[in-house]
Amino acid sequence: MKQGENVKIGQFNIIHESVMIGNNVEIGNFNIIEAGVKLGDNVVVGNNCEIGRDVIVEENSILQGKIRTGNSCHISKSVTLKYGVILTSNVLLEERSFLGPNVITLGSTHERITLHGTTIGKNTYVGANSTIAPNTKIGPDLVVGANSFVNKDLTESGIYVGTPIRKIK
Repeated sequence: MKQGENVKIGQFNIIHESVMIGNNVEIGNFNIIEAGVKLGDNVVVGNNCEIGRDVIVEENSILQGKIRTGNSCHISKSVTLKYGVILTSNVLLEERSFLGPNVITLGSTHERITLHGTTIGKNTYVGANSTIAPNTKIGPDLVVGANSFVNKDLTESGIYVGTPIRKIK
């Protein structure tokens, strides 16, 4: 494990030896951080997180707690993941995106076909308990209301809500 300066690591963590940790990083308790993970400067990882292989978490991002990621996710600068977020593999969260509590990105269809590659754009807010269908693209500068089901790409800025998702503003 390679770590920068002023790193605080709590108790009962399993951190693979290949993990790279930047400066001023805080890691809570009871976390599992797998091989190839890179945590940038000023990252906070709360308690009970499971971070999959080859995940990149860029500087100033917050993984509040009980977060689970698949492999090869990319969490860009200043992203916030609230308690209970689950990301499937190969998810891209662009700068300053925000995922509310218990947001889930799905990785397979009802036909059991695996589809990864969900993207959530810059400055996008996804409300609590929302579910995002596999391989969905959510553009920048938009809001997804709480308890929504995003079952299609959202490319136009605005406010979207509902199950299934629809634009209201």
